[in-house]
Amino acid sequence: MSTGLKVNFTKSMMVPINLSEAKLDSLAATFACSKGSLPFTYLGLPLRIEWPKALVFLPLVSKCEKRLSGISSFLNLAGRLQMVNVVFSALPTFFMCTLELPKGVIKQIDKFKKDCL
Repeated sequence: MSTGLKVNFTKSMMVPINLSEAKLDSLAATFACSKGSLPFTYLGLPLRIEWPKALVFLPLVSKCEKRLSGISSFLNLAGRLQMVNVVFSALPTFFMCTLELPKGVIKQIDKFKKDCL
């Protein structure tokens, strides 16, 4: 209340976990928000009940590859080092704050780092 911030329930989604459909309908109507289901993506992170498989992280790997493919040939060694530090450290770190990356995904990102340098 002190900040003046309010929840915008029209943009919010209620995702049930171990909740009956009737209870979900009642809560969604009370808060005037939409109903959702797992899996879904929140802030670019894949959220689901089961342990994520390597295929779930394909967007992360392709995002790293896209950033590298178009620009690395035009950069000198210092620029490539900066690219490795920014892209290949920041994007995976964001994912790893919430989810544990499979070893295959880490190896693929390390391969992109080596190819860039």
